[in-house]
Amino acid sequence: MCTTIVMDYNGGSVLARNLDYEVPLEYNVLYLPQGYTYGQDLLGNDLKAKYKALGLAFYNYDPLKDGVNEHGLVGCTNYFHAMNIHADHVDESKFNISSLDYLNYALTNFKNVEELVADLPNIRVSTKDSEGNKIICPDFHHIFVDTTGRCVVVQPEKGKYIYFENPYKVMTNSPSFPRHIKRLHKCMDPNNIESFKGAKDLPGGYDPVSRFIKAYYLNKTHVKPKGTREALEASYTIMEMMKMSEGMFYSDIHQYHTYTRYICAYDTKNRLLTARSHNNSKVYQLSIEALEGMGRTAIPFKTNLEIEKFDLNQCIKKTE
Repeated sequence: MCTTIVMDYNGGSVLARNLDYEVPLEYNVLYLPQGYTYGQDLLGNDLKAKYKALGLAFYNYDPLKDGVNEHGLVGCTNYFHAMNIHADHVDESKFNISSLDYLNYALTNFKNVEELVADLPNIRVSTKDSEGNKIICPDFHHIFVDTTGRCVVVQPEKGKYIYFENPYKVMTNSPSFPRHIKRLHKCMDPNNIESFKGAKDLPGGYDPVSRFIKAYYLNKTHVKPKGTREALEASYTIMEMMKMSEGMFYSDIHQYHTYTRYICAYDTKNRLLTARSHNNSKVYQLSIEALEGMGRTAIPFKTNLEIEKFDLNQCIKKTE
């Protein structure tokens, strides 16, 4: 279960997400340089990065869960459960890929959303490679935004990817994006949001539909930020309100709690990654420009709570 929003400001956009997961894991910032081979397609051809990308990944593994590239295209992956969404064989007339590698592929090959959606008819997503071997191909969907503010949801359907324009600037999990929009309109009128009594009628559940509606309302009604810093501040405020605490949900399958492992926010204008952990509210930032000339690099960030003492040298003294 994950929640993603896009907050626009004058000159750019910030994509922010909560990563909610039920398995104990570590995560790192991961930089993929131009020319780096991050995997193979389902025909056995190397997948190489045309453009540099920076994001967050589990442990030190290549598939990014969210990220930004050198041209300001930002995207993330959320879980999406549905039936018959992937093919079970390759099509040699298409570009065959696992859903696990698609975010890396998108961020390292396209400058913007326009290029990305133009390539979708060429994509084949399969659970088996060209030799019929089963491969890891999770049920994922994706959200992307670029420097123009154009935002789309990319959703799997019967072995291909389809996309939906996303002026709502929200994505959670299943059901399909059109069904989310239908349920949003049943709850409120997005064109007359002032008439909705949010303090009383806003859904408070943590199911994907409730989170979609809540995230949309919080994003839509927030004071519009003037610049990058205000957009980042607002995004972290909203994502904190969408956060799942440890202990709320227990997974019988994994025998562990599902909760928010990290919150991150990416800026399209400055090609910037920012992130904080579940326990540590300190936000860390890194830009692609800062890694210029470096090879593939994994960078850990502190996940434990940091407590800083008040600086008494900065206190305001009362005048007697």
